Amino acid sequence: MVACRRAAVVLVWFASILALAEGSIRLASFVLRRDQALPPTLAGAGTIYCIGDSFTYGQGVGRSEAWPQVLARMLGAAGEGDVRVQTLAEPGRSSSAAIAEVAKALAAGDARLVLVMTSWNANDGDFAAWAVARARTVPWTARLDLWLARSRLYRVLKHAATYRSLTLVLDDVAVVPQTTSMQLYDFRAYQEIARANLERIAAMCHAAGVPCAFLTYPHQDLPPNPYTRSEYYHALFGRTPIGEGDYLIRDRHPGEIAIDAVIRTVGERTGTPVIDTQPAFLAAAGDELYQADWHHPTASGHRLIAATVFAWLRGAAAPGD
Repeated sequence: MVACRRAAVVLVWFASILALAEGSIRLASFVLRRDQALPPTLAGAGTIYCIGDSFTYGQGVGRSEAWPQVLARMLGAAGEGDVRVQTLAEPGRSSSAAIAEVAKALAAGDARLVLVMTSWNANDGDFAAWAVARARTVPWTARLDLWLARSRLYRVLKHAATYRSLTLVLDDVAVVPQTTSMQLYDFRAYQEIARANLERIAAMCHAAGVPCAFLTYPHQDLPPNPYTRSEYYHALFGRTPIGEGDYLIRDRHPGEIAIDAVIRTVGERTGTPVIDTQPAFLAAAGDELYQADWHHPTASGHRLIAATVFAWLRGAAAPGD
C-alpha cells in the first residue's frame, strides 16, 4: 500500500513537471511570437498580409529587420502611410499551416494584398496525409510520433536529441537543421504537397477577390556534397543523390530549385503573380546575404527581399533585373 502511494506521488509529481514545462514552452512561444493579432479594420485602410515561415518571420535577425517590417518602412517613406503591413509567419510553418493563415487574413476583411512565401517546409503530418491519400501505409512509429508532436515539449526534446545526428558537414561547413527529424520525408511528395497547397491558396484568394502574389525563396549553392548542389532541404532530410528525374517540374530554369519551380508554375497556371527574389541575391553576390546556416537571409538579405517586393508594388525594376 505504501509503495503504491509513493508510486502515485512520483507519478503526480512527474506529470506536474511535464505540464509545467509544456506550459512554460508555450508561454515563451507566445511571448516571442511575431505573428500579430489582427486589429479591427480601420476606415479607409488596407492591409498587406505577409504570410509564410522563417523567411518571413525573420529567423536569426531582429524583429525590425525582417522583410515585412522593412517593406512597411519603405511604403511609409513613399507616402503609403494608409497601408498596414501585417505579418503572419512562424519558423517551420508548412504550406499546409499557411492555408489557415491565408483564411485568417481573408476573413479579416481588410486585405489589400496577400503576399505568400511558403512551401519550403513540410512535416511528417504533411507526408502522412499525402501517403494516406494514395492508400499507402504509414508506419505506426510515425503515427505515434505525430501524436506526441502535439506537445511542444516533445518537439523541443526531439530536436535536442537528434540535431547532432542530423547536422550535415559539407566541406567543413556544419549545417544544423532548424526543425525536427522526419520519418516520412520524400522528395517527390515534398514537391507535390507544395503544389497542392499553393493551388489551394491561389483559389482561396481568387474566390475572395483579394489580390495575391507568391514569393520565391532566395538560395545559394551548397558546399560540395554527394547529394545535391542546391536542394538544401533534401541535403538535410533526404541525403540521397537526386537527378533530373526526381523533379516534379521538368522545365526548370537554370539554377532554379525544386520549390521555386513549383511556385513559378503554380503562379503561371493560376494567374497568380510571382515575385522572384533570386535575381537580386545573384546580383549582390559577394555580400553577406546568408546566415551561418547557409540558408536563412541576413538583415542585408531581408532588405533585398523587401526592395524586390517594393519595386514590384511600384511597378519598377527590381534589384538585380
